[in-house]
Amino acid sequence: MLYPRTDRQKRFVQIARELAPIFQARAAQHDRDGSFPHENFADIRAAGLPSLIIPQEFGGWGADLLESVLVMEALGAGDGSTALSFVMHVQVLGAVAESRGWPEALFAQVCRDAVERGALINAVATEPRLGSPSRGGLPDTSAEPIYANGANGEPEAWLINGRKSFASLSPELDYFIVPAALQDGSGHVGRFVIPSGEHIRIIETWDSLGMRSTGSHDIEIVNACVGAGQMVGRGGPEVGDPARSTYNAWFALTVSAVYLGVAQAALDYAAHYAQERTPTALGKPIASLDNIQHRLGQADLLLTQARALVYSVARDWSEQPEMRSALSPFVVATKVTATNNAIEAVDNCLRVVGGSGMNRSLPIERYFRDVRPGIFHPLNDDQALSMFGRIALQRVADRQAAPETVNSNPVTA
Repeated sequence: MLYPRTDRQKRFVQIARELAPIFQARAAQHDRDGSFPHENFADIRAAGLPSLIIPQEFGGWGADLLESVLVMEALGAGDGSTALSFVMHVQVLGAVAESRGWPEALFAQVCRDAVERGALINAVATEPRLGSPSRGGLPDTSAEPIYANGANGEPEAWLINGRKSFASLSPELDYFIVPAALQDGSGHVGRFVIPSGEHIRIIETWDSLGMRSTGSHDIEIVNACVGAGQMVGRGGPEVGDPARSTYNAWFALTVSAVYLGVAQAALDYAAHYAQERTPTALGKPIASLDNIQHRLGQADLLLTQARALVYSVARDWSEQPEMRSALSPFVVATKVTATNNAIEAVDNCLRVVGGSGMNRSLPIERYFRDVRPGIFHPLNDDQALSMFGRIALQRVADRQAAPETVNSNPVTA
């Protein structure tokens, strides 16, 4: 599980590792202020990272899921907020580049903008009343059809109005992907790519415990008129089952990688602190104590376990596309394991530093806060465990419905 392995992986990761200490130096002040790190995204654009997942046919780097995971983990070690914001762009376009599920002209335009001017995109789906759309339901955001010359038939455009929350990266976004309830009598939800402009108003609501600099504000969409070609999907609001469909591995694994990066930064800091901290009563560094080594070892073991899962599943997803539907439960298991392991690892690191770690002058308390939101990204723990419970029940039911004919009675056979 030693990565990076290939020259491409090494080149991509090196770019992220060069940015990480720059972001780390700015992180404490942005965290304290709750301010958005615009300068970090100027650096990201200057480094060409918005092109990371853009297909090579459009001038991008064409990174696969594993390569993207490696990059996001390295950025997460620098500043969790910056990495979590940027990962939204990566996971959206990475998944679309893989599926090619958008109108070709629209996808080409967004890709060219990402390569030529570092354009950034994110899907903004959560609403104050709706909550997460992963649980189903119609959004309050509406899309009114506009017909040519008032005639019926297919709309030539849509007029979109509504409000969304958790719009991460909103201060720097060039495109917003917005689900809206179609007012055409179908009962469907449409997903639209809306360019930034006066029709998008950012309402600065983000004041959080952790990941304070992601700019995850509310946005208000006011009379945004978009052409029919900017709809990238439509369908009912029913809840999907990751156990029986192809779950979004790009979201789950790149987000998990960010939290692994945050936890790795905490482990590195705690180990350094343990080597430097020499109480007069002890007369030697606390790193010499068994309990300190145990805590650091537990943190390292947790991250090693999580990293092995993330890398393995990301590699299989990239290299075996025919297996993606079957891999979906493993994607969910990886997300749940990685985010929970990251939290537990940082908890151990805080115990190493001790009471001093609660002081904002040390970065460990920021890592402690920044790693915690990982459990709230879909699928959350409760959803995932219910899903695995259904899988276990179905497995037993399937066996009972088709009993083995050979040696079916082990007592008398």
